[in-house]
Amino acid sequence: MSQPSDSTPDWPQQTTETIVNLVDNVKYKTTEPATKVVRGVVYGMVIILLGVPAVIMLLVGIVHLLNHISTNVLGLGVWLVYLVLGLIFTFAGSVLWRKRVA
Repeated sequence: MSQPSDSTPDWPQQTTETIVNLVDNVKYKTTEPATKVVRGVVYGMVIILLGVPAVIMLLVGIVHLLNHISTNVLGLGVWLVYLVLGLIFTFAGSVLWRKRVA
């Protein structure tokens, strides 16, 4: 009987490494991009769900503060605050409307 030499390839180990490399390559090309997309969607939703109410509460607080300043400090009516804010939002809306068409 002849002894197997050291130069004889170990085909089970090579086959296993080939399969593992193939599976890792498929995982890298499919799972990694999908994970990044899903992570971006989740973070985006969290930002929107927390950001929109925060902006609304900030605007309400600003209007309340300006109403207080207008009526108690300056002695003017509330109409001045609503006029200024209306002009600001109308201007912002018209700028956004022009960008929509362009």
